[in-house]
Amino acid sequence: MFTLFRYGLIPIVIYCVVVIAAGIDVYSTNVVQKSTWPQTVVTVMQSQDFGQAVAEFRGTQNTFPDPRGTVKYVIDGETYTWQGRGRDIGVTVMNPGDQINIYYNPKNPREISTLVLLGASTGSIIMTVAFAFLAFYFWFFWLRGFLRRSGSDDFDGNVAESFGDKHPTAIIRAPMEQSFDRGPRATFGKR
Repeated sequence: MFTLFRYGLIPIVIYCVVVIAAGIDVYSTNVVQKSTWPQTVVTVMQSQDFGQAVAEFRGTQNTFPDPRGTVKYVIDGETYTWQGRGRDIGVTVMNPGDQINIYYNPKNPREISTLVLLGASTGSIIMTVAFAFLAFYFWFFWLRGFLRRSGSDDFDGNVAESFGDKHPTAIIRAPMEQSFDRGPRATFGKR
């Protein structure tokens, strides 16, 4: 049964490795882009959020804002227009006239982002759980057996041998045997 779980959990192990690798890739890419991409300011020209319209119609709060819109920005005297989903550039609020600080790729100024990692806290929790599972899996199924040392600490009931004494001293039985052979024995109660 132990071997079944050791090898049966391999798909979950692979999934956890992929999750951790993807998380490391996302965080490292974000750090590199923040340090190498210049910033500019974009102006929201047009925006609409269908989820907000539905929430207002219901009389509830919009718990997942997902605006779509158009922004304009100028880089090196050239005007660019970006149109799409706000979450694609890391924005959850887009109101016409808003100005948003944004990073852009100097090699391709049409590639823009706020470099805000939406959902980073949830992603961090998932990565932590995946790492904890991997640590437990490798310890329980692979390392635990290798870390056990055989020898003097495995006494299997022989306490004297566990302390390094391969030849335990013999228990002296003579005084006990002699004490039983001396004269009449004392009895308790009636004879």
